Amino acid sequence: MRRLFAIAALAAAAIASVAADPVASNVADYATLPAHKALATAPSDASARGIAFAESSDEVASANAFARCAATARVGACEIARVDDAAVATADSMRAKVPRSPHPLFLWKFESKTATVYLAGSVHVMKPTLYPLPSQFDAAFAKADRLVIEVNTDAIAPDALSEKVRAYALLPSGQTLTTVLKPEALASVGTYLTSQGASIDAFSALKPAMLATELAVSRLSALGYMPQFGLEEHFKDGLAGRPVFELETIDEQFAVLTSPPMAVQEQMLVETVDQMSTIEPIVTGMVVAWLSGDEREFRRLFDLENGDSPDMRAFSRKLIEDRNVAMADKVAGYLTNLSGTTFVLVGSAHLTGPEGVVALLEARGFRGRRVNSNDTI
Repeated sequence: MRRLFAIAALAAAAIASVAADPVASNVADYATLPAHKALATAPSDASARGIAFAESSDEVASANAFARCAATARVGACEIARVDDAAVATADSMRAKVPRSPHPLFLWKFESKTATVYLAGSVHVMKPTLYPLPSQFDAAFAKADRLVIEVNTDAIAPDALSEKVRAYALLPSGQTLTTVLKPEALASVGTYLTSQGASIDAFSALKPAMLATELAVSRLSALGYMPQFGLEEHFKDGLAGRPVFELETIDEQFAVLTSPPMAVQEQMLVETVDQMSTIEPIVTGMVVAWLSGDEREFRRLFDLENGDSPDMRAFSRKLIEDRNVAMADKVAGYLTNLSGTTFVLVGSAHLTGPEGVVALLEARGFRGRRVNSNDTI
């Protein structure tokens, strides 16, 4: 869930471009269909479903299945229920694990003499069936005079964004993945890409960290966790003319993502490939922890997904704790220099632990109150 940028737009475009196929959506015996295949269903409409099979990759199969389901659903949203022969946890099954009794949310309210900040933990990629959110999120946003997110890519011209991606994502001239990866790493990555209908040659100019990002987002999309349904897009859709502020610049984010030494980037890539078959239960657990307001479990699973070697722990610190300081400074500025109400949306891992943004704000003297599932905003 830490990898945010590389193919979000591609995933959205893929889903938007697939037309409904009534023949494929009426296939009865999913189990006998060839890979790559996916099944999408609509929890609120038992008659709606979409099936795709014999596609070039799991992601394409899921995109096609989702689009076919969406074209037939009369009520509610669709979700991916199976990818190849593996079940994907449904939104209903995740909600069933959330405490029914009042519990904390990933939402805090900070107040100063002149301003209010609602500090919300984001999930950057989501299943559409996980909406509506707990009502307190939308109620807090409704009171806000402005939205703050980590980076607002909508404010960057497409050509400028493409140029930034090229500047940060590509290896130096003369280098390729073949020249920078060890033979065993190259073989592992190549085998996975081949299994998904791709070739390592197509990605040869990418830095390993950026390819790891692409593969992670692609796998999450295949499981039905799509960037266009993340919390940032949800709240940007409801702006109604209100301004959007940023906690960081895209240059700062790209610089962090591509900053590790090549050996660490190689480790990131290999671990990402190794996690492809096990990432679904980790992501499911993180969503359940987020819905339950369980900071400790969320962070445990976040750290598990990021790897446990000393190099990966050092990178995780640079990715989370080191950035928390500047984020807390920005939020403190909203409380001291602005009036009215600000809704701040930041990756949930940034709010956890003794070095999280919440703790840093409290150390600066700002008093925060955790919002609970039974609170009225």
